[in-house]
Amino acid sequence: MKRYASSLLLGLASLSAVAQEAPKEGNVAAAPATAEANLPEGVTTEKDPLKQAYLAKAALKPALFRPSENMPQVVNEDLLRGMSESGKAPGNASEFVGYLPKLKVLPCAQGCEGKDYERAVAEFIKGYRGNGRSFKERGEMIVQVRWYNTRPFLMRKLPYGADVFGVSFLLEGKLVSLGKKSGVGVSVSSYELAREIGARLATELAFTLGMGVKPTYLSVTNHLSTGVGGAVMAAGATVDGMLGVEDVRPRIEPATEADNKLLPAMDGIKPGEVEPIAAMHYINSIVF
Repeated sequence: MKRYASSLLLGLASLSAVAQEAPKEGNVAAAPATAEANLPEGVTTEKDPLKQAYLAKAALKPALFRPSENMPQVVNEDLLRGMSESGKAPGNASEFVGYLPKLKVLPCAQGCEGKDYERAVAEFIKGYRGNGRSFKERGEMIVQVRWYNTRPFLMRKLPYGADVFGVSFLLEGKLVSLGKKSGVGVSVSSYELAREIGARLATELAFTLGMGVKPTYLSVTNHLSTGVGGAVMAAGATVDGMLGVEDVRPRIEPATEADNKLLPAMDGIKPGEVEPIAAMHYINSIVF
């Protein structure tokens, strides 16, 4: 319970942080009305008045989606009213916050089998569901395990290899991949990594898409392939590779036909339909 409460607080804090950085995205308060006519058939933005007020107050970019029961949705009126009035912190929220889609987890092409793998997936789903009271499940979201490795217990202190876990899914027609690693010689297990990714995924989806906000995964300011940050990450990945650790840095990349198994996407958008990208770039996992 304490862990999930912390995740909710992290999510709300993240939204405030995103709101503070929003001016970097440009003046977006009037964007929905202007851009709506140029969207593919059926694709829309948030129409709830309180959520629209929050988007305008915080100058956040709206999420693009085709409405369905698969979409995350915050429905708690106290929370919505508090955010719409302040553009930052939420008002007092009761226990029930809203809805999240149920996860359908596909295995990776190779190595995703056995009791350790099954436990990691179970922990991923457990982290995503949290206490089961703040968010109820509705609809479905398809994700695929992209990275997985569990070291034998006695090897976790050795200076080679690491436990890793990561998943991929589609958002706005792009492939988003989130991964974490234990670190060489660190005894953190894939189960713990999976549980944390699940909790962070739920928090991000609930308090961005659930509020009608474009996910931070897709933000043009959330780009770590260049600059000092990108150089530091690349150097770290090179060292990890020499120590037998796969590069599991969070990233966004163009979707291909190989990703069709992740359709229909939670937001109902097909690859290449809106704001397509031409190349992969890494994203900042600190903000979600």
